[in-house]
Amino acid sequence: MTPKVSQEKQLQLQELLSGINFLKSANENELRFLAMNSELLRYSRFEIIFHKGDTSEHIYHVMSGIVKVSVHSVMAKEVIRSIAHKSMIFGEGSMCGEKERSAMAQVLDKNSEILKISSRALKKVFLQNGAVANDFLEIVGNKLRASEYRLESIIVEDARTRVVNFLKENAMNFGNKVGFNELLLKHSFTQQDIADFTGTSRQTVTTVLNDLKRSNIISLDRRRILIRDVAQLS
Repeated sequence: MTPKVSQEKQLQLQELLSGINFLKSANENELRFLAMNSELLRYSRFEIIFHKGDTSEHIYHVMSGIVKVSVHSVMAKEVIRSIAHKSMIFGEGSMCGEKERSAMAQVLDKNSEILKISSRALKKVFLQNGAVANDFLEIVGNKLRASEYRLESIIVEDARTRVVNFLKENAMNFGNKVGFNELLLKHSFTQQDIADFTGTSRQTVTTVLNDLKRSNIISLDRRRILIRDVAQLS
């Protein structure tokens, strides 16, 4: 159950909600109602947001930080289903009939802020405002297509290509331009995270990164990867 909040916090939540892409068509009353059924949560690095098997009653919007959604196989191998960056959602299964979480969500960045929104309240807004429902479905559809593309790449592309594409996509979508052709990706991924997401091994990731570094295509440290020219990243 979402706790009651003060009027000041409710106004803050309402302002945050108004900045979410799929709520751009929501009116003031709808945003106020959602604010009454939302909560801004703060997490440290590696904290768990929800575990597999937890009751599925909320969706989450990343205000800052990075979150990975993953499951563990019977062999204890982690499989990363998705990675949510700032302004992305996760936990949307609660809007689609999921009763219990089928995966775990874990924060990868320190001092992350996550907005938790009641699925029941959001469904009521959908019934009142079809435009909001359509915008939400578009976002979920885009996530589904991205998952299908990643599954296809695991089947048809070699391991090196998958690792390179991971770097390229994250740099282009979430990196900062720092030179004429350079992109700086600040991240919280371990090499094992990249391996789990791309369906490769940690050794393969290390080999590919070292090869790109020797070729002066990238430079990297623990939390940053500088891609000197995305066109050369292949």
